[in-house]
Amino acid sequence: MARPGSTTSETGNNYNTANGTGAAVRAKINEIFTALRTLSSGSSDPSGAANIAQYQPHINTSTNELKIATAVSSDTATYVVLGKINEANFGHVVAATPTMTGDVTMSSTGFLKVPVGTNAQQPGQAGQPPAAAGQFRYNSNTSQFEGYTTSWGAIGGGGGATGGGTEAIFHENENQMDQDYTIGDGTSNINAGVFGPLTINAVLTIPSGSVVSIV
Repeated sequence: MARPGSTTSETGNNYNTANGTGAAVRAKINEIFTALRTLSSGSSDPSGAANIAQYQPHINTSTNELKIATAVSSDTATYVVLGKINEANFGHVVAATPTMTGDVTMSSTGFLKVPVGTNAQQPGQAGQPPAAAGQFRYNSNTSQFEGYTTSWGAIGGGGGATGGGTEAIFHENENQMDQDYTIGDGTSNINAGVFGPLTINAVLTIPSGSVVSIV
């Protein structure tokens, strides 16, 4: 429903009914109540001191935005966008399993807590969601950050000997491989190294042109 018009309205205030014939006044009152019941909407934001009030909501049909006036000064208002009426959840990220399609910038100086779980809780394991390239988590069994490309693997800097302050001297790896691995992306000439001895209990795929060194 569009906003109340100026017909049978007091000058400068379309929400106040002016004197008129019974039918005109009745039509004007019905117009106001219909606008209130369906939420005022129009192709632009309301204007005019008599037509805006603090905490007044409206829909801008040009932008599909639900807005609310947070402050009014003279004949203009400051509006806050509550959301997009043509998008699910008004375009907001939901608390459970959100999906974001744009870039995310975090300006906090605190932290970002990533998912923490065991080997058995990795995506791709029995009873877990599918694994997909780009997934990132902290493995509580290995005490390492890990990521998924074509298999799960430790993220550089995710593990290491303790001590030494901020130095990065030692590289650590587990001595038993229980999950399938493919070196590189399966096609590129990528080499890899590991400190042995290494017990291999799964499939290690080494593409042509790649070399794995066990030191």
